[in-house]
Amino acid sequence: MARTTTTRTSTLLAIGAVVAAVAVGVLVATTVGGPAGDNANGSVPVEDLGQLDGSWRAVNWTGAPKEVVGDVRLRFSDGTLVVETGCNDGRGTVAVEDSRLVAGPMMSTKMGCEPARTDQEAWLFAMVGATPRLELSGPYLSLSWQVDGTDHWLGLEQEDAPA
Repeated sequence: MARTTTTRTSTLLAIGAVVAAVAVGVLVATTVGGPAGDNANGSVPVEDLGQLDGSWRAVNWTGAPKEVVGDVRLRFSDGTLVVETGCNDGRGTVAVEDSRLVAGPMMSTKMGCEPARTDQEAWLFAMVGATPRLELSGPYLSLSWQVDGTDHWLGLEQEDAPA
């Protein structure tokens, strides 16, 4: 009988140790993993348009429809977006809904530009109209969108922080 009690006690201690180890693992994963909604790369979804206030310059276009020619910027201020395409500039009202950029009608200047910049202008305005997903990682903003079944991505760096 003493042997059965010792065996049961050992089994209960082993089960208790496993349960404690799992609980500690869950606690560590929750704490270290960051807030819910984080991605593996540490970026977090944009939840408010105010998080975007300021000027953002394109720095990574490996996932864009075409290589960026010259400087491309997005400027956010008071619910307005200015898209500097390297050719014509576009301006319109925007909002953030479910971590996506939702743009109203964009008004644009109408200068003639070299073909590469005209193409760039077209895909940038298509990007804005495609309700891209917005994610922040430190001073970097990524926009992910789809056009005609093709996934695209553009990375920008914040040039200035609002005061």
